[in-house]
Amino acid sequence: MTEEQKKIKELEDEVSRLKELAYKDELTDLYNRHGFKDESEKFIDEVKGYLENPSRRENFLIKSLSLGIFDIDNFKKINDTYGHQAGDAILKLVSKIIKERVRGIDIVARWGGEEIIVGLVGSDENNAYEIADDIRKKIEEATVNWEGEAIKFTMSGGVASFTEAEDFDSLFKKSDKALYKAKQTGKNKIVKASDL
Repeated sequence: MTEEQKKIKELEDEVSRLKELAYKDELTDLYNRHGFKDESEKFIDEVKGYLENPSRRENFLIKSLSLGIFDIDNFKKINDTYGHQAGDAILKLVSKIIKERVRGIDIVARWGGEEIIVGLVGSDENNAYEIADDIRKKIEEATVNWEGEAIKFTMSGGVASFTEAEDFDSLFKKSDKALYKAKQTGKNKIVKASDL
């Protein structure tokens, strides 16, 4: 390897490292909003191509995409009762549980505060609901031990599937409305956008 090739390799590695920093949430090691949107747009373009012309595009690998938005129930109360470090521990555990349940191709991000968003590549709404509800159950069974006290918590979610007339923002709005309905109707549940 020449000196010039070494320099190019070093620069490529630095760009990769900086991109990782720009795309990741430091606390949870999930994507942040920017990283999630960039990654999900690639899949949305693939699904759009398939939906626009399914007969000519049968070789497309990705024919559907669903979005799940999760929100930890009563998170402010947890922070107020146990402190923000306990809240951070819960966020880390929730992130770990979600990452362990989804596949490597799926995209997981901390959207903000206690909200986590998941792009389920190749999943229709029913499949997304099953995955989301399984995650919800695992969260309900989880415990964070904090300063000698076992903290239990739950999570609500909303799921929606991409259709050809949509973009990321409209898919997000459908999922968010479903999440809002889950919160309004008792929490610790998953709601499908198609049920609204």
